[in-house]
Amino acid sequence: MSKPRAPQIVALILALAPMAACAKPVAQAKATTEGAKGITLQDFQARREKKLLAADTDGDGRISRAEFIAAAKPGKSDPAKRFAKLDSNGDGMLDRSEIDAMLARRFQRIDTNGDGVASPQERAAAHANKSKAGASADS
Repeated sequence: MSKPRAPQIVALILALAPMAACAKPVAQAKATTEGAKGITLQDFQARREKKLLAADTDGDGRISRAEFIAAAKPGKSDPAKRFAKLDSNGDGMLDRSEIDAMLARRFQRIDTNGDGVASPQERAAAHANKSKAGASADS
């Protein structure tokens, strides 16, 4: 089999370009798979836990105070204070049970009708409320 030439590669790219333009963006595709029903506590915890555990740089399955502070996004409240609040047993580490408890509290605030599913509307309202609270704190 011969090597593809530049004109063949260009033709292939041009042939695939319309398909790429029609592809759904990742965020839109994710929203579509959740559908109108929303997300359950278990799914919410699994997604958020994975994101939080990305801060676990030493791979021990727990997040130390130093790891938490290093991974904190600028502009949010004091990460050391947030860590102290989350570290319910005071051992200087956030383990899965502490993370799951925090995420369950967060989910409960989002799931305003208490049906065990955070609908897209509830999530949007929670995000809007969070944005309003942040804006008033900056004023």
